Amino acid sequence: MTPDADGAKTINSVDNAVRILDELLARETAGVTELGEAVGLSKATVHHYLTTLRQHGFVQQVDGTYRLGLRPLSYGGAAREREAVFQSGKEGVDRLAATTGETARLVVERNGYAVTLYQSSERPHEEIPTTLGTREDLHSTAAGKAMLAALDDSYLDAFLEREELTRHTRNTIVDPATLRAEIADVRSRGIAFDDNEQFEGVRCVSTPLVTDAGGLLGALSVSSSTANRSDEAFEEEFPQALQNVAGVIEINTAYRGWVE
Repeated sequence: MTPDADGAKTINSVDNAVRILDELLARETAGVTELGEAVGLSKATVHHYLTTLRQHGFVQQVDGTYRLGLRPLSYGGAAREREAVFQSGKEGVDRLAATTGETARLVVERNGYAVTLYQSSERPHEEIPTTLGTREDLHSTAAGKAMLAALDDSYLDAFLEREELTRHTRNTIVDPATLRAEIADVRSRGIAFDDNEQFEGVRCVSTPLVTDAGGLLGALSVSSSTANRSDEAFEEEFPQALQNVAGVIEINTAYRGWVE
């Protein structure tokens, strides 16, 4: 067993299995040797893990290589259905996509990441590189910054102490002081921006979703290729549309009695 960030003990074998699954999530297929090098385990050990995971449907073997199985779908689908903000927010996301003509997403914070819970797009052939369940860094995404702004300073302090601000593009904020200033601005205006900070050629706008008591539900975002829309759309049109829909989602969530 090894301690996690909170000092609690974790089971090494489970950690290793999750690391193998994460590697397969990032690749279409992978062989035993490739996976062993990626996770730092011997070929024999990785083979034992893969055999067990295959027996339970978490991976499948194809022509001597491995890829994710379909078993995780049941877990992901059930987890999403049990999220209150998904039940109250999916119609709003569809409406936001239709209003803006772009890709709208419902995002939640989990374990220090921004996780896409639901997505709707009016540009199905445009390559916005996010899918359901995608985990992205908080510091480099509009939704992540919106959620950091909605959380208290103690969370932000712990986040900056624990996490390295990874650079994804030349625009990514990697300086903690600069990120703090950015979060202060988001709190002031209620809107967060991502200007080619997570992916080159993609801009995003986001607003947090909160309860009446100030608790974080998640964030609502609009993403578009930088070539498609003007600065005015990102700075005026999208923020207004976001806040209109966010208000409805917050009311619906509270009305259905899912949050205090």
